[in-house]
Amino acid sequence: MMLFNNKPIDNKKYSEDILNEGFSIYEVCRVFRGKVIFLDDNLLRLDNSIKKSNLAIDLNSLHVADQLNRLIQLENIKEGNIKYVIRVTPTGIEQYVYQIKHSYPTEEAYQHGVDTVTCHAIRENAEVKYINSGLREMTNKIIQEQGVAEVLLIDGDNCITEGSRSNVFFIRDNVFYTAPLPHVLPGTSRKRVLNICQENGLTVVEQRVNYKDIATYQAAFITGTSPLVLPIAHIDGIAFDPRHPLLVKVMEHYFNLLNKNF
Repeated sequence: MMLFNNKPIDNKKYSEDILNEGFSIYEVCRVFRGKVIFLDDNLLRLDNSIKKSNLAIDLNSLHVADQLNRLIQLENIKEGNIKYVIRVTPTGIEQYVYQIKHSYPTEEAYQHGVDTVTCHAIRENAEVKYINSGLREMTNKIIQEQGVAEVLLIDGDNCITEGSRSNVFFIRDNVFYTAPLPHVLPGTSRKRVLNICQENGLTVVEQRVNYKDIATYQAAFITGTSPLVLPIAHIDGIAFDPRHPLLVKVMEHYFNLLNKNF
């Protein structure tokens, strides 16, 4: 089952292809132990996407939290990802709420890191989480063909901005680096990591990392709904330390926060 305009329908009647028509913004929320984690952050980002897209929509009128919880109860979801979509049509908006396939990192991946590659691509209006089928199809193909966990995007200045479905951080000489807004999507896990760094006196510099300099960084990691905080082992074959002490410290704080609150 899924929800269409807050009404349960058979999801066999629905195809995501319809989202290729017109303009759609969305959120992907993670369910952990039967609850949506950090929901307030998702709602703030959704409201940001609405405003940055110049849509005359009152977030409160959408009753997003109620719809997410309704689907969780209908489908008895204990763990997984839920996609919430607002599709803009000539006559108004349509809302879709449904489960999507997820792939969470293994314990080995968290311990030893994952491989990534880069490609030159720019997400226009990066602060808005909108349906971009062309970019997603391209990066999905790279991930499948090269057997990597993520594709990192390089902009016109030859700087790494973000992953195709994640934010990215680098560590050099005990300083964290990550691309600033408006060059990237304001990820909910990214926000938590920034808070953790601030609370623990860890220095963060919000600036893009030039691709030609990445070998000078000791560690790198991605953040996102599915990976949470995931070490990178390689970028285009260049090695990074997945057990860097500061990276491990941030991971421990993040997962402690998750277990404490959910």
